Amino acid sequence: MITTDAPTSTNSTTAPAVVDNPGSKYPFASVSLSDGDLTAIITKVNELKGLLPLMPDLTPTERQRMSKLGNKSRAFADLALETVKVDSGVLPQSVPVGTFVAQDELLRDLSLVQTHVTDLKYKLDDALLLIGNYIFGVSRTVYALMKTPAAQAKLQEQKAAMKQRFAKVKSQSTGSDTLQA
Repeated sequence: MITTDAPTSTNSTTAPAVVDNPGSKYPFASVSLSDGDLTAIITKVNELKGLLPLMPDLTPTERQRMSKLGNKSRAFADLALETVKVDSGVLPQSVPVGTFVAQDELLRDLSLVQTHVTDLKYKLDDALLLIGNYIFGVSRTVYALMKTPAAQAKLQEQKAAMKQRFAKVKSQSTGSDTLQA
């Protein structure tokens, strides 16, 4: 179970207040995953993988060489399916009508699964972006506070290591690097 310590409201139109930053739209301030939660989530994802047929791992070149079934091609394929259902004689004998129809159904089913998984992936991407932004923002605040006179004598090693994140790389260009016309 995902836990949150944020206060809840009986009014469903208001979001719970973020405890450590009132007025913020950061939704994860008091959220954590227990070890059990994480294990359960990974188990469910692995169950999903187990329910799906074996998925290929195409190379970029293989992907590029494949015909794509986009919106225009989908209409073309639908017409071919309708034609084959009316007159199976137009289909090569090496391709059974049932296989052609079943593969179309599989494509539609997997597309529906992909829609749901993609939605979840985008939400995970957004959550990771928000949480990473929060962590980096707090880290920059820590670094700024480490540079104050009160903290000068403390944590010199950590401050030096953190300073490397913002170190500017010196340009190694010389005066002979000029544009030639």
